[in-house]
Amino acid sequence: MTHIAKNTLLCTSVSFRKWAVDTKLLVLAVLILTFSLSNYVDIGTYARAVGARVSPWLFPHILNAAIFVPLYGCFAILLFSDAPFIDRHMPFLIIRTGRLPWILGQMLYIVLASILYSIFQYACTIVAYLHRLELTTDWGKVLRTLASNPMSPYDKGIQLTVGVDNSIIASYSAVGATLLSLGLFTLMTVFLGMLIFCLNLIAGKMTGILVAGVLAFVSYFSLGIGQFLLGPRILFFSPLNWGSLLCLTRTASGSLPSIAYAVTFYIAGSLLMAGLSVWAFLRRDVDIGEGVE
Repeated sequence: MTHIAKNTLLCTSVSFRKWAVDTKLLVLAVLILTFSLSNYVDIGTYARAVGARVSPWLFPHILNAAIFVPLYGCFAILLFSDAPFIDRHMPFLIIRTGRLPWILGQMLYIVLASILYSIFQYACTIVAYLHRLELTTDWGKVLRTLASNPMSPYDKGIQLTVGVDNSIIASYSAVGATLLSLGLFTLMTVFLGMLIFCLNLIAGKMTGILVAGVLAFVSYFSLGIGQFLLGPRILFFSPLNWGSLLCLTRTASGSLPSIAYAVTFYIAGSLLMAGLSVWAFLRRDVDIGEGVE
């Protein structure tokens, strides 16, 4: 068991070392930072206009806009688009460590990469208004004002693309909402990573990306015409929307998914796909010439 754990960690570390030469990750980081700066910098502009500072708790509100949900989903899809991470080094690493440690190492990589990805997303929201940042455990004057009076920025000629929702501020503490949102965002990312990994491994390259892309479309559909046609219950079948506290309830109410429902689905779904991946990979022939340059 110790040998398997050691080799699993080795395989995980090898995957992280690839970040230093992975152009895709650099492009993704630039895209996320540019997206955050372009959409959240006006929060700082508004704060300057009213002579106040902004608390670091905007993150629970970034998925309030329907269009932002599939966009953040696409960022996560890009992060794991090369799953199951098969390259020219993979056969030799398997010979050294074994099949089981290799695939467990890739799954551990997905979990840890999802955590780092979520932290980076949170950091980018703060960077956008870092010049007006206020360190406080409360929501702060700016976010409370935006929640209670959404038209306030427009009165000053400022157009915001992110909406601060009053129901979130009224129902959660600033720190609690942010930690909960980060947790849900991370679980959502792990779920997408495992989905892409599992389907690409079993059904072939691109299959997982296509299915994840469908989920991204469903997340937008379910907050638009889907609500009109099918009602709010459609959100029970749209995992990407569960990253937003607006789409969840604290307790099972019947009309919307509960937080417990979302967390249970994310974890159970990820474990199921992980189990299927292990089962399929241990029965798969590994060609020494397999992989890409």
